Amino acid sequence: MITKNYRKQIKPYLDDLAKKRLAPGGGSAGALAFCLGCSLIAKSINHTKNKEMPKVKERKLTNRLDKILNLKKKVYPYIDRDGRLFSQMIKSGGQERQRYLKEMTCLLKDLAQSSDTVISLAKELDFDIKKSIKSDFYLGLQFIRVSLESVIFNLEANSNQKKGKDKYLQNLKNVSKKIKIR
Repeated sequence: MITKNYRKQIKPYLDDLAKKRLAPGGGSAGALAFCLGCSLIAKSINHTKNKEMPKVKERKLTNRLDKILNLKKKVYPYIDRDGRLFSQMIKSGGQERQRYLKEMTCLLKDLAQSSDTVISLAKELDFDIKKSIKSDFYLGLQFIRVSLESVIFNLEANSNQKKGKDKYLQNLKNVSKKIKIR
């Protein structure tokens, strides 16, 4: 079995993340955590499926797998998009700045909704996942939780730019507190 050298592919991103630059940042890292979580959950589902299982259970796993992979595909571009929006917001002023802030907030709320959906789907699958791969499944869920927490941190930071309280942020904090993994 030949293993690819992934370190070289991700190194530029990690190096840029560590620099004193406008992009990428916490929102980008949250989107990456989401994608990592989805990939680990998908791996767990794929390892669980087998030829001997009942067709109903196989369809359920396939359906959840498709939904999770579609959410990953939707969120994947956010890894770059969040940093670009943040950079444009910082460089702008007035109404243009508020427009970028609103766009970032929509992106973050979508990431939160996607995280919540994956957590709900995963709860349905917990008993179905093969025991030998459950550690990857739970690790994937932890990445999804990190993604959700990154949204909270970013919305808190962005709320300093806006006037008034964000009810969505408070609701999200309450939801996050209730999430139990394992």
